Amino acid sequence: MNIQGSHAQQRRHARVEIALPVTLIVPGLELVVPANALDLGGGGMRVSTRADLPAGQHVVLRFSLPGDDGRQVLVRGRVVLSFYDATAKLFAHGIAFTQYSAQDGTEIARYVASSSEPPRKP
Repeated sequence: MNIQGSHAQQRRHARVEIALPVTLIVPGLELVVPANALDLGGGGMRVSTRADLPAGQHVVLRFSLPGDDGRQVLVRGRVVLSFYDATAKLFAHGIAFTQYSAQDGTEIARYVASSSEPPRKP
């Protein structure tokens, strides 16, 4: 599934805080970078890593959602925001998703929806 649109369009998706390991791959450079997801939404993800990636850089993200029995999600994206977090001593990258399978899109949406719901009262 291809996803087109501006940064503002992707931010229309709900985002939830998340902490999970991500493998970030830079195609063409054979660069594989360990990263940590900080938040996730249907249109993108924010990650922290030691690698400085420029805005516009195309990347591939591989990760497993919590409670998904270890199934790997594979998403193509583009870095839309990049800055150095001096407190964490890491780079933070806002990545807009550009392509993912229908199944991966459904799993991401399901996870975000379930994580953003208020807890149910007994």
